[in-house]
Amino acid sequence: MYPMIHILAAAGALYGVWQYQELKKFRITEYVTKSRKIKTEIKLAVIADLHSFSYGKDNERLLTQVRMAQPDLILVPGDLIVRIRPDKYRISARFAKRLMKIAPVIYSNGNHESRAQLPETKGCGAYKNYYRRLRRAGIIFLNNESLTLSLQKNRIVVSGLEIPLSCYKKGRKAHLNPGILEESLGAASTENLQLLLAHNPEFARQYADWGADITLCGHNHGGLVNLPGIGSVISSQLTLFPEYDAGEFTINKRKVYVSRGLGTHTFHVRVFNRAELVIVKILPEGQ
Repeated sequence: MYPMIHILAAAGALYGVWQYQELKKFRITEYVTKSRKIKTEIKLAVIADLHSFSYGKDNERLLTQVRMAQPDLILVPGDLIVRIRPDKYRISARFAKRLMKIAPVIYSNGNHESRAQLPETKGCGAYKNYYRRLRRAGIIFLNNESLTLSLQKNRIVVSGLEIPLSCYKKGRKAHLNPGILEESLGAASTENLQLLLAHNPEFARQYADWGADITLCGHNHGGLVNLPGIGSVISSQLTLFPEYDAGEFTINKRKVYVSRGLGTHTFHVRVFNRAELVIVKILPEGQ
């Protein structure tokens, strides 16, 4: 019999090879929902938590799948970058600029962008340059702002929520002050389809209560490890068994979609939790 240490070493090596290959892959997850507020179909592509990762040269594998989906609008609910890796901001910038050739892109900050823009953050200058490059390319940033636009003969409102960095502290359940959405964004649209980009899904119920018909989130990376029969194990806040880990949630007849994300940082782990490109198809009610 082989000594236990040899068995453990072999198992560790196999796991390492598997993870190395798994982190190079992503899947396409499509959701379909309906709304009485639109007249024609709308298709959204959601790019969450890329963290400057590349799927092939210049992210061509990912770009190909976005093109094939033929979205009307591309939404980025934060963390296209890794704050402490300004040397890789160019990867995200190049990718975002190429997305613009497929469909309009609306980008809202995640915790990495929120921290990167602080004057005291090392690399703040690099982030400001990154931000300017994307603005010049035509990418729309919405941070505690809203935009009304026409899309496929529909009027929709897209809002981007940037929450305080205190909501991202590790190892504890975060708190978002009641009323902060109204203070930051005003009232949600009741006439037009209201979309909300909100990086942290922990406050999904508050987003729905505010009036978002559809909320797009990321941040939790699908809980890193997904165990059969148990579900996601750990959130990005390092709390156990996050409620809003990944997938589709219905709260008071409103939808919240949480992406598993497309990249990793710090803990480069995905166990039964493959990265994903999320596509949301919205149909008129009655179809």
